[in-house]
Amino acid sequence: MLIGFKVKNFRSFRELQHFSMIAGKVRNNENHIIEKNNHKILKFSGMFGANGSGKSNLILAMSLVQTLVNKGISTLISNQYYRGIGCNIEDDSYFEYELALDNKLYSYGFEINIYKKEIVSEWLIDMTKNKEKKIFERDLKKKTYYSDISDNKHLNFTNCLDEMKMNNQSLFLNEMTRRLVMSLNDDDFFEDIYNVYNFIIHDTVFIRPSTHKLFDIDYIKNKEKILKILKALDINVVDYVVEASDIKNIKLKLSDNDYNNLMTEIDALSTQYKNLRCTLRIENDLYTILKLQDNTYDVCTLKFLHKDNNDNSFGTYEESDGTIRILELIDILLTNNKLFLIDELDSSLHPLLVSGLLEIFLKSKTTNQLIITTHELKTLDFDLVRRDEIWFAEKNEKGESRIFSLEEFKDVARFDRKIDKAYLEGRFGAIANIDYELINDMLKNK
Repeated sequence: MLIGFKVKNFRSFRELQHFSMIAGKVRNNENHIIEKNNHKILKFSGMFGANGSGKSNLILAMSLVQTLVNKGISTLISNQYYRGIGCNIEDDSYFEYELALDNKLYSYGFEINIYKKEIVSEWLIDMTKNKEKKIFERDLKKKTYYSDISDNKHLNFTNCLDEMKMNNQSLFLNEMTRRLVMSLNDDDFFEDIYNVYNFIIHDTVFIRPSTHKLFDIDYIKNKEKILKILKALDINVVDYVVEASDIKNIKLKLSDNDYNNLMTEIDALSTQYKNLRCTLRIENDLYTILKLQDNTYDVCTLKFLHKDNNDNSFGTYEESDGTIRILELIDILLTNNKLFLIDELDSSLHPLLVSGLLEIFLKSKTTNQLIITTHELKTLDFDLVRRDEIWFAEKNEKGESRIFSLEEFKDVARFDRKIDKAYLEGRFGAIANIDYELINDMLKNK
């Protein structure tokens, strides 16, 4: 689970920002808390703020970590450092995950120079006990590395660390995992490496508008549960059927590069989860894909039956944007131990659907976590969420963003107060400052 995330010198974040999922002293909705390693960790957090305030940049920063661990520093866009007043291309950027995984606490992060596309430092620290244990730490400027767990029995680990001390283009977490997978090494010695890598790459899911999205959930196996969720949310779907398709139909809709990346992702999921039938949303179609032992693919497409017309089936492309959005989000309710990050949850969704979906999630027994950005004020309701689950993003006159929790306003944000009204009144900041006088003057002079 995610405990916290730190970022510095990325897009509108100039100074170090610390986002936390640690529960405060709030007593309501205690079922929103999961206890791990003597820490009370929240299942949910919602980020509010004006357009352009920087709230989406938090999700983009976490997404960047996943991309760099998975694909390397060469994928960086070289102008993603802070470029507001006082920026300096020589300044390094900082990214750090704080995690609770398998009864252990970890800090994994790195510093990079985005403009130069170079790694500056990288570390993975076991913070379970009072005395931290450095699994590995390397400093590219000093050309040094260190580990508290190196020994002669695992020369592939120490040799890899030694080889990487001069490598400012690849992250050690990725390279070590790659070597372990290639050698089929499942030694418990490398459990820390595997756990952190798998969480960042496989168990952290970003949901945003894109040409395609692959989900490691079987829509056929979970059909009964999915239909119950659709019914609870009053979605006009009573059933869905499967029609045979072909991998060629998918290939035709993607560029060669996107298709090759998709196949790589499917292969990785098939290796991690045996006999997994995953689901692909591409454009406005839903496919299920199962990789067979002969390296071919069993591909199907989903067609939907409506309660007001169950004699005909409808393709996903014929469904509303809201229905497609809900189908895309169902994975949140059916899996466990994953982190889902959604930018603009309320996009294409009715306000009641947003609050309904959140209520189902928060009352469920899932151990997933959900972080969203949103403008939907119905989620600013203490009957639905806790005070420590509400965060804000605000940008100053220099173009610098800061993030802060509603917990900072606990004297103002009482449980008997209408929080959505207080927010719109500017009690907590993080709202748009609209100059109505200027607008009126413009209209008069038109």
